[in-house]
Amino acid sequence: MSDRIIKKARDTKLRYLWIAVGLMVLPCAGCSTAVIEGSASAVSRQDGQTVVKNQIRTDNDRMEGRLQITDLKADFAGNLLRAHVSLLNKNNNTGNFQFKFSWFDENGNEIDSDTDAWTPLILYGNESRSLQAIAPAPSVKEFKIKIRELSME
Repeated sequence: MSDRIIKKARDTKLRYLWIAVGLMVLPCAGCSTAVIEGSASAVSRQDGQTVVKNQIRTDNDRMEGRLQITDLKADFAGNLLRAHVSLLNKNNNTGNFQFKFSWFDENGNEIDSDTDAWTPLILYGNESRSLQAIAPAPSVKEFKIKIRELSME
């Protein structure tokens, strides 16, 4: 009889273990991401003016229909590049997004790539939002922002 109780306890523990594993994996099951990316570079001229070049790219039509980068600017706060990004949720529904900034020197080398983390961003229907960030080093001359939508499909 005690062997039967031990076996039942072991089976129960295994069942709970599989349930726990399933609950850890479940949030990722069916998740898909779409990305919109913007980049801007800034150069300070000798006359004190800042010249900015920017580019916006999306990797799928669905994301382009959901989110728009309405403005992308760069300037300097002292000797550090400052990024300004304006976003618009083009949909009536709340969007669950994440964003991260990446920083590059004048040769295109990424600076402090290990510190880039995805930051949660919730945009309600038709909401506009501005994001700002300051470069981690004076050698930074370009930034990229990547925004991805988290969706359950």
